[in-house]
Amino acid sequence: MNISGTTTILGVIGHPVAHSFSPAMHNAAIAALGVDFCYVAFHVLPDRVGEALRGMRALGVRGLNVTIPHKVAVMEHLSAVSEEARAVGAVNTIFCEPDGRLTGHNTDVYGILTALRVSAGLGRLPARVVVIGAGGAGRAVVYGLGTSPDVEQITLLNRTVERAERLAEDMAGVTGKRIEAGPPSEQRRALRDAGLVVNVTSLGMHPNVEGSPMEDPSALHPGLTVYDTVFNPLETTLMRQARAAGARAFGGLDMLVYQGARSFEIWTGLKPSPEVMKGAVIGRFRT
Repeated sequence: MNISGTTTILGVIGHPVAHSFSPAMHNAAIAALGVDFCYVAFHVLPDRVGEALRGMRALGVRGLNVTIPHKVAVMEHLSAVSEEARAVGAVNTIFCEPDGRLTGHNTDVYGILTALRVSAGLGRLPARVVVIGAGGAGRAVVYGLGTSPDVEQITLLNRTVERAERLAEDMAGVTGKRIEAGPPSEQRRALRDAGLVVNVTSLGMHPNVEGSPMEDPSALHPGLTVYDTVFNPLETTLMRQARAAGARAFGGLDMLVYQGARSFEIWTGLKPSPEVMKGAVIGRFRT
C-alpha cells in the first residue's frame, strides 16, 4: 500500500476496536481495486464520540464504520440519518459529504438480506421466521426481515422477554408485520412451522465456542434454514446442530462481508469484491 499526501482515509471507531477484522477486509478491497485509500482502526472512548466526529470532518476522513458501543451515540452528532438507520435506531456507517455534512447509514440490513439471498440461496424468504435474540443486531435483522414482502410473521425469542416484547412492538409498528415475542423455552413451538431461524445472540462466539442459543436442539428439523450471525468461529455449534438435524446452516461471515461492501460503496462509489474481502477475513483466522 502506497500511502501519500493524496491518500483518502477510511476507518472504524469502537471501544474496544483492536480485534476488528474491518481493516484487513477493507484494505484488501482497496488493494484489489488499486485506489488511493487506506482503512484504519480508531479507538474512541464513549465520552469522546462527539470529538471524534468533529475530527472526522476536520481531517477530511471520508468514511467511518461504527461498532460497539457507539452505534447509537453517534446519531446525535450527524447531519442526516438514512431511513433504515432511523428505523433500526443505530448507525454503523458514516459518510462525510464533500460539503462536510455527516450522513449516517445502517448497512447491517443490506448485509443480512444479501447473505440470505446470495449465500443461503433464499431467493424467496420463508413466510414464518424465528429470530433468537433481541440485542442491537436483532433490530437490523428484524427490520430487514419485516420489510421483506415474503415474510408474514416473525417470532422473537429472548431470555429477557420484556426486551423482545419492546423490539416486537417497535418493529411491528415500523414494518406492519405480525411480530410476537417469547422465551427460549418456546423454541419447539416456534420452529415447528418456521422456514428460517436467525441467531443474533453471541452464544457460540469465540472463545466460548461450545455455546449455542438452542435450548432444545431437537426442535431443529429438515427443511429449515439456520443463519448464525456469529462468524468467529467459521462453523459454530449451532451450525453443527442444524446440519445434524438435516437443516441447512450458514455462518455470519457473509453478513459481515456484505455490510462492509455496502459501506465501501457508499464511501467510494465503487463496488468491491466480496470474495476478496471474505478471503482477507479468513486469512486473519489462519494467522
